[in-house]
Amino acid sequence: MRRFVLLVMAALLLVAALPAAAFAQETPVVQGTATTEDVAIALDTTFVFLAALLVLLMQAGFAMLEVGFSRMKNVGSVVAKILAMMGIGIVVFWAVGFAFTFSDGGGLNEIIGTQGFFLSGDEATYAGLAWTAVPVSVKFLFQVAFALVSLAIVWGTMLERTRFAVYCIFAVVFAGLIYPIVGHWIWGGGWLAEFGMQDFAGSTVVHLSGAMAALAGTLLLGPRIGKYDDAGNPQTISGHNMPLAVLGVIILWVGWWGFNPGSTMAAVGQSIGDIALTTNLAAGAGVLG
Repeated sequence: MRRFVLLVMAALLLVAALPAAAFAQETPVVQGTATTEDVAIALDTTFVFLAALLVLLMQAGFAMLEVGFSRMKNVGSVVAKILAMMGIGIVVFWAVGFAFTFSDGGGLNEIIGTQGFFLSGDEATYAGLAWTAVPVSVKFLFQVAFALVSLAIVWGTMLERTRFAVYCIFAVVFAGLIYPIVGHWIWGGGWLAEFGMQDFAGSTVVHLSGAMAALAGTLLLGPRIGKYDDAGNPQTISGHNMPLAVLGVIILWVGWWGFNPGSTMAAVGQSIGDIALTTNLAAGAGVLG
């Protein structure tokens, strides 16, 4: 009986497929002609999109690193902060951060952008990224991954020191105002760009911004509870999972292969190879040093 049912179903599927096949044979296939420029933009878009995925994957590296170095009782809080940071960062940067960073600010252009909020602008709106031909949506995906890395630098130093609600508020302010303002000064044609300052892959915009915010947070919050005894002697606070922390470092290492080469915003073979090689050598030297 089961075999009969299967045979009947197969026959019905075959009959249903015949009209579609006949229609497909009768319908002429129109081949579009892609120009060399179209192909180049498609390749650049694919490359930047894949680079954005690698940079976003760095959040998993930061998560494993922080979870590995935290105490077991705080792991749940650390994971919750990571997920909240990603959600808040993406939404806030989409709403205002991207426009503040890359759009033309008119009379305020030396300080901040003032157009294209909620990613509503076109290619010309975001003048700070007009030099690359990839679509605005892909530009945003790559740049929001950068913003999340900068934010991750901050919450790494606030490990086991910040209440969840306070960190969420800080994430809104950082992703929506602090990071975009610094980014506009350099990448958006602001006052530092007018002085000729260049920042290829965010050594200032991403890392210095995150580091300065992290330093401010560290000074305000002070050491972790249990770091010093009653006599003021420092105590070792051991992480609960070192293999997980090492895995996080390796993921970050791989993520840098999207972070730096992807900053070309174009699939330029020689440049990508040179940048990736330099990045890898720097990481290796850092481990040995």
